[in-house]
This record gives sequence, C-alpha cells and structure tokens, in this order.
Amino acid sequence: MQMTKSNHSMELQTTLKSRRLLFVGPKPPPIGGSPLTVQAMLEELALYPSVHVQLINTSPGLDVRKKMTGFNFEKVKRSLFVLPRFMLEIPYCDAVLVFANDLFAITLAPLLLFLSKIFHKPFYLKPVGAGLDLFINAQKKPLREYLLYVLRSTDGILTQTRLLKDDLNKMGCTRVHYLPGCRPLPAFTQASKQYSSELHLIFLGHITRLKGPLVLLNALKVVSELCEERVTCDFFGPIHDEVRDEFLSSLKLIPGARYCGVAEAGTGPQLIANYDVLVLPTYFDTEGHPGVLIEAMHAGVPVIATQVRTFPELVVNGVNGFLVPTQDSYFLAEAILLLAVDSDLRKKMGEANRIKGREFRADAVVGQLLKIIFPDAFISKAV
Repeated sequence: MQMTKSNHSMELQTTLKSRRLLFVGPKPPPIGGSPLTVQAMLEELALYPSVHVQLINTSPGLDVRKKMTGFNFEKVKRSLFVLPRFMLEIPYCDAVLVFANDLFAITLAPLLLFLSKIFHKPFYLKPVGAGLDLFINAQKKPLREYLLYVLRSTDGILTQTRLLKDDLNKMGCTRVHYLPGCRPLPAFTQASKQYSSELHLIFLGHITRLKGPLVLLNALKVVSELCEERVTCDFFGPIHDEVRDEFLSSLKLIPGARYCGVAEAGTGPQLIANYDVLVLPTYFDTEGHPGVLIEAMHAGVPVIATQVRTFPELVVNGVNGFLVPTQDSYFLAEAILLLAVDSDLRKKMGEANRIKGREFRADAVVGQLLKIIFPDAFISKAV
C-alpha cells in the first residue's frame, strides 16, 4: 500500500511539473503566413504558467516585396545561424517544435532531429503550408527516400491540412497529427452589419502574381460592365516587385478599385469586418490554411476563394462562401455578382463562416498542440 502511494505521488509530481519547449520558427516580420501563426501560438502559450517557451526565431528579415521563394544564399545563411543556438538550448528543453519550409526540411531539420535524438528529446515537425507531399514526390528517388526516412524518424509531424496528413500516411509516416492553422479570437465587438445595395470587397495579403490580384482586377472589370449595383474593392498588402507595374497600371482602369497600403499587423479581423466579402483568388498549389481566410471566419464575413487543393477544408461552396476555378476571371465575376445582388445570402454565409471559425481559434489549436507534445502532463491555463 505504501509503495502504491509513493508511486502515485511521484507520478503526480511528474505530471504537474513545468515543461520547457524549444520552439524553432519565424516571428513577424514579414507579416502574414507562418510568422503570424507562430505569433498567435506564442501569445497563447504565454497563458500557460507551467510551459516555458524558448524561441529560436527563423524569420527571414528580408524586404517582403522581393522574391522569397526558391533557393538563395540568404536562406542558407539564416539556416546556419539556427544551429549553434539550438545546440545551446537543446540540453535544457523537454521537447522540440520546428516550423519548416521545404528547404529547411532538406538542410537543417535533419541536423536538429539528430541532435534531439542524441539528447533524447522528443522532436515534432510542423511543415509550412500544404505542399510537402508535392515537394517529396518531385525529388529523385535517393533524396525522396532520405526525406521520408527523416520524417518517419520524428516523434510527430503536425500538418496544417487533412490532405497533407493523409498523403504522408500513404507514404508510410504513421506519427502524423492534423493541427490546423490558427489565429487568436479577435477582442473587438462587432456591431450588426448593415447591408446596402453596394458590395464592398477586400483583398488582404501579399500582392504577388500567384495570389491572383490581376485575376481579381479582370473580374472587377467584367462586373462593372454587367452589374447595376456598385461594387468596390480595396487592396491591402505589400506589392512585390514582379507584379508592381502591371498591378498599379491595371488598378487605374477599374472603377471602384483602389490600393490602400499595408494593413497593420494583428488588425486583420477588425479590418475585414468592415467589408462584405473577402476575395482570395490565389493559384499557389501549396496553399495550406491561409490566415486571412481564418480571419474572415472570425469576422463573420463570407469569402470567395479558388479551388486549390486544400481550400475545400475551409470553404464549403455555397455555404460559407464560393470556390471558383483558378485563373478564371469570369467565374470569379459570377460569384461576385451573386453576392452583389443578394444581401441575405451574404448574411447567411457570414454567419456560417463565423461558426466554421471555431475550429481555427488559437486557444483551441494550442490546447491540441500541448496534448500532442506533452501527453503525460496536466497543463492548464492561468486563471
């Protein structure tokens, strides 16, 4: 009996002790994507007094208007900066969480995993976006098998989308968890939206070709020719060099379209709430759960997005928004027209989007994260 009580007491102490999490990921700037997800998670983790987070910030620190995709020396240099910091921190942590894009997964993640194994620390990988499966399949067999070996050696892979989870499972990765993108629930109180005969659209994000702003401008031109109701569209976000001239010249030709600069970080839901519809006509094939769609959910605003691989996980066509074919201005114009003439549909879709957004609240997602990383711990938020 005495032995049982003693064992129970030791087990309880182990369960209640504080945990140290070594968090490797990018904080803003730049604004958007993974940096805002990392920031949302860190803010939520700070509410858990028994969880101590040590961050190694991998933010690029580059001009966001320049090209940030593909291979470049700056990315390699940034990756090499991480390694000595990691070696200093790894002996004192209880678990490791690493946000990794495709290049990071090849170059540095295997080294960080190796060090974690040496020190017997659980290692969890969170791929950025939803294209890791596409990236793996595009490699030649030796590199593909190497990447799969690395992924199978982790203690867990936390995918942003269900599609990536299923695809990694098919590749033989068994320790895969679905952990969606997230944003904090906005603190503002939204007044009852007034629906007028005008339709106010918002594009919020990086203004780069693959995000579809030029497709949207072409759709707005079609709408202006067919619709008696006034339709306006405000564009927010940094303009990338590769599309700057074409975007600004096209913008001048569309009545009701204007560029409004870069939105202040953290104000997405409040900003979106001032509009009737968010439009995201992206044709990035690696899109995961864009934060701007989650922010539209939290603001109770319907969305028009494209039929990229993972968006059906976020938007049910005709329920909380519309999904249209990629790079098709006419289908996009048709969806805009449907919402322009039907304020009741906008209201119904907005409420459906608000309900859908509960799945992507930062408090809910971080709660799931802690259960995965520290399954034996009793971790509660501060009262």
